[in-house]
This record gives sequence, C-alpha cells and structure tokens, in this order.
Amino acid sequence: MVPDFAQSLYRAFEREGIPLLLAGGWAVCHHGYSRLTLDVDWVCARSNEERATALMDSLGFDQSTDGMAARFKYRKVLAFPFVDLIWVDDSSFRRMSEPDPALPAESIPVINFRALLAMKIYALKDHDHRQGKDLLDIRSLLDYGHCKISDSELLELCMRYGSGSTTFNLIKFNQ
Repeated sequence: MVPDFAQSLYRAFEREGIPLLLAGGWAVCHHGYSRLTLDVDWVCARSNEERATALMDSLGFDQSTDGMAARFKYRKVLAFPFVDLIWVDDSSFRRMSEPDPALPAESIPVINFRALLAMKIYALKDHDHRQGKDLLDIRSLLDYGHCKISDSELLELCMRYGSGSTTFNLIKFNQ
C-alpha cells in the first residue's frame, strides 16, 4: 500500500523511538477510498518535534515550512515527494492512534477513521481552496470506507472541528 520510501522513512523513525501515524491521502486509501496523492503525511507528537526535525535533516531532508505542520523536501532528488509532519499534542496522538476494530493492523500505524474525518473536517473550516479534495475524501470515506459512523457522530465531529451544521450540510447535502 505505502510506497517503499515511506516505509523506509517510517522504519528510520521507529529505530529512533519516534512514533508516527500515517495520515493524509495514504490514510484515506487505507480506510477504503483509493485516490492519487503526491506527498506523504505523518502525524507526530509535538513533544518529539526537535528529534523528528533533526532526524529528517540527517536523512537528507530540508524543512520548508513550519507551524501546525512541517513540510520537508529531499535535498538530493528534486522529484522526490514532499513529506509532511503534522504536529499534535501527546493526548491527541494517543487518541488518533487508537485502532479501528473493524480493520486489520498494518505494519505502519495509520490514523484511525474518526481522527482522519476530524482532520478533513477541520481542513474544510478555514481553507476554501481545500474544499474540493477534502470534501470528496470525506464523502467517499463515508460512502465507501471500511468503517461507518452515524449522522449524529458526523454532526458531532462537524460541531467540534468544523463550522457546525454548515459543515454537516455541506458534506451531506452539498449546501
């Protein structure tokens, strides 16, 4: 499922004792909706930020952005995909790493279904330019994904991470 370079990167983090969770497009694929993605997104605890950033540098990556997430570019091969590390607090990391009981365990830990939906819903809130991709991901995961949630659970996620009923209506009714 995950490209070889991403598996190698995960193993490097694992050797250093820095936990990661696969997120973004590859997590969407894991949860049942296949789509093309040109980067690899990982969730990493903010408490490991300094060590993770140093490891990326030692592996040949330059950091190009900072903030809630850091984007890294491999300095030796310009065509190499971007790698994003999304920083969360330790408590959020633990919740995101709780396994989905309906899915088999993977060799690389993947963000759980509800956390993935929450991240996608949050992205809709403030980023109009992301609506096409993230809205399609959300709708496709709800329709075709391996895990299922009720409308009341979806509304709860929209209230907590999105713009409330406006986000819920956008997802469910395209309004």
